[in-house]
Amino acid sequence: MLQVVQVEKYYKKNKAVDGISFEVKAGEIFGLIGANGAGKSTTISMIATILKPDRGDILFEGTSIIKKPSVIRKDLGYVPQEIALYTTLTGLDNLLFWGNAYHVPKEKLSLRIKEISDMIGFDEGILKQKVSTYSGGMKRRLNIGAALLHQPKLVVLDEPTVGIDIVARNQILDAILKLKEMGITVIYCGHYMEEVEKICDRICMLHNGKVIDICNKEELLTNKEINLENRYLQKIGQANL
Repeated sequence: MLQVVQVEKYYKKNKAVDGISFEVKAGEIFGLIGANGAGKSTTISMIATILKPDRGDILFEGTSIIKKPSVIRKDLGYVPQEIALYTTLTGLDNLLFWGNAYHVPKEKLSLRIKEISDMIGFDEGILKQKVSTYSGGMKRRLNIGAALLHQPKLVVLDEPTVGIDIVARNQILDAILKLKEMGITVIYCGHYMEEVEKICDRICMLHNGKVIDICNKEELLTNKEINLENRYLQKIGQANL
């Protein structure tokens, strides 16, 4: 579905992304992990067409999104690390706003809001409350729901569980697994290793702007002596030699 091909990105003279390549398959949850500054957020910002690569290409269903960003924008749900909600509005008003922004037809929007609300565990009472009264976990769940209103093929999540309690984290992870059940492809950018190992089918490790490893869940499950964190630290050690 998505191919990242020898992509580079500079911030002035600093190379944030250094010739990375990977492929995301349709219907999978693809994890991106790495320390702060590894290039994760820059990479997904380029996939979301917020940033433009300095070199290389990104293909969505065979078409370059560098040359033609519109091919991915209509099928993309992007959930940034920062909450993208209007806190003075109710949850329902936020969904209505984003539904209109995504050009969801009016005759379909009410149904989509009901479907999304059920998925993220929001009842009518919660939707009528102002977002300013929501907990951090509720805001993040609503943020994810807003990105799904237009029924995207690909959802990109940038550390959606940062700063929330374990109950809210599990609710969000369950919602992400539901996306896979619905046939939606997910790119999950995170730094909690246990989360990534739990939900992702394949995992791409970034370090200093480079891909240092891509592994799948089966490899980790069959090797009881090494978990994702240990493998990541091992690969960093090899990269630093």
